[in-house]
Amino acid sequence: MFKDDRAVSPVIGEILMVVVAVVIAALLIAFAYNIVWSASEVSSTNIIIEDAEVGSSNITIVHMGGNKIGNAFVPSYAYKLNASTFENLEVRIDGAVYEGWASLNDGAISKSDFAAGDELELGLNRQLSPGDTISVIYVPGGQILAREAV
Repeated sequence: MFKDDRAVSPVIGEILMVVVAVVIAALLIAFAYNIVWSASEVSSTNIIIEDAEVGSSNITIVHMGGNKIGNAFVPSYAYKLNASTFENLEVRIDGAVYEGWASLNDGAISKSDFAAGDELELGLNRQLSPGDTISVIYVPGGQILAREAV
């Protein structure tokens, strides 16, 4: 008889506003959780740098314990590291990402994680001199895990 559908539009509008608010809240929670999770992921990792002294042409990065660094490397089954094979872990010498010969546990870079007991040996293409700095960085959080001045 009488057709009155004026109330349909405001009801749909309110439902859409609630849906949009829920989606935005879910995105904010997911974003905040990701930041908290990645920042605390390696907070208790103990890394040391050995043989970083004047005249040395090899250094060793040792994971002494604590949280493992997942996806530290892209496994290449080769004895070489560079910017494309570092993933969540980077070694920088005087601010530049290390590129060159590398050995993980006396073998090729055949696994992605860097865990307690692992040793990463780097062969430098030059000898270290006074003032050189070596840094081990957790890339996702920009966290410096170890830093050594020669």
